[in-house]
Amino acid sequence: MKKITVTIASRGHEGNIYSILAKVHLEMRRLSLIQQYNDLYCAVTTSESYSAAIARIRQDVELIDTDGEV
Repeated sequence: MKKITVTIASRGHEGNIYSILAKVHLEMRRLSLIQQYNDLYCAVTTSESYSAAIARIRQDVELIDTDGEV
């Protein structure tokens, strides 16, 4: 499956994991990938660190950071 693409500016509020998940949710819902999103959400919210959560998101999402931080 082709990865969806989500663009964020990590230095602002968009760098918050829940803000990223909200953007991912909108795109996955648009593509009817609700179960995949639910699995991703559970994995991310149980991650032990921010970097682990970002790494998990990147497994399913092409995450583009305009600030170049993540």
